[in-house]
Amino acid sequence: LVKEVRAWLNLENFRDVRIAVSGGLDPDRIRYFLDEGAPVDLFAAGSYISHAWPLDFTADLHEVDGRPIAKRGRMPGLTPNPRLKRVM
Repeated sequence: LVKEVRAWLNLENFRDVRIAVSGGLDPDRIRYFLDEGAPVDLFAAGSYISHAWPLDFTADLHEVDGRPIAKRGRMPGLTPNPRLKRVM
């Protein structure tokens, strides 16, 4: 996926955009990315380094300036949830 993202960014002339990878990273997973030649500019391995109890979660953008968006594999637009409250 990282290689595909880099290819699309380059195709659209966004060669200066940096790619960061995070989420459950440890030395073995980082080595895998490096061995595969993945065009990663930054690895975020906070939980592994701090030995903190993992509280893994993701956050996705669903809308920008009123326009529904989504990353690959996700549904664009706001997802109604009665347990959530708007804070901004």
